[in-house]
Amino acid sequence: MSSPLISCILVTADRPALCRRALRCYEQQTYEPTELVVLDNGAEPIEHLLDDVSGEVHYLHEEPDPARTIGVLRNRALDAAEGDFVVPQWDDDDWSHPARIERQAAVLREGYDACTLPGTLMHVDHPDYSDHPFYGFLPDGVPPTVMHRRDATIRYPDLRRTSDTDFLNDWREKRYTQLPREAAHLHLRYSHGGNLWEADHFLRRMRNTPKDFLLYGWYRFVRRDLFKHPRFQLSEAAREAFQLYLEDSRKCGLFADRAAA
Repeated sequence: MSSPLISCILVTADRPALCRRALRCYEQQTYEPTELVVLDNGAEPIEHLLDDVSGEVHYLHEEPDPARTIGVLRNRALDAAEGDFVVPQWDDDDWSHPARIERQAAVLREGYDACTLPGTLMHVDHPDYSDHPFYGFLPDGVPPTVMHRRDATIRYPDLRRTSDTDFLNDWREKRYTQLPREAAHLHLRYSHGGNLWEADHFLRRMRNTPKDFLLYGWYRFVRRDLFKHPRFQLSEAAREAFQLYLEDSRKCGLFADRAAA
């Protein structure tokens, strides 16, 4: 029985170094077959970065338009995807472990329509946090990590920010599941200052429930050492993933001033 084709969708605009890292992550995936759908919304096209990408690549370019939302752009890319399964947010500012697609595809092949990771690694490019990655969890799953069956009836709303949450909510009405919490190392979200969300959006992942809020306050204001918080205590797999992320980043021209471990 042949493996399902998986489409990975990269929507990007004028961030070539981040785009190189996303492409590197894609090339390192252990799962086959895949196809890459790139929707470039930048003033400086990045089609040349795709010359060395193996396999099927679909490149679309949209002239920059401030009135066009990220939801609209993602939908155009979804329309071009031909895979049986789709990773709709192979975002340029995130990083994926080489085994991510393989792990999530195995879940869909069990019969589910969609799956996410319950949490991810988080890296905030700020002097206080740059050496301290941490876990961020969401009770309903992390929207940018969704993988789903191809379905023309589910699309992103025409919104600038929360479109991925609404998109995931539609999938949660179907046969939906999350991978175990131990799989959080399969994806890393990077806050670099130019994201759709500000850095505090990422840091709030440590205090987004009453219990987490109290725990956050205990470590920050009582013990006065936030980095003792359990969210900063990474598993061996997560520590190895973070080092791989740093290595991939440096090879793509990011974190040049950061010494190798």
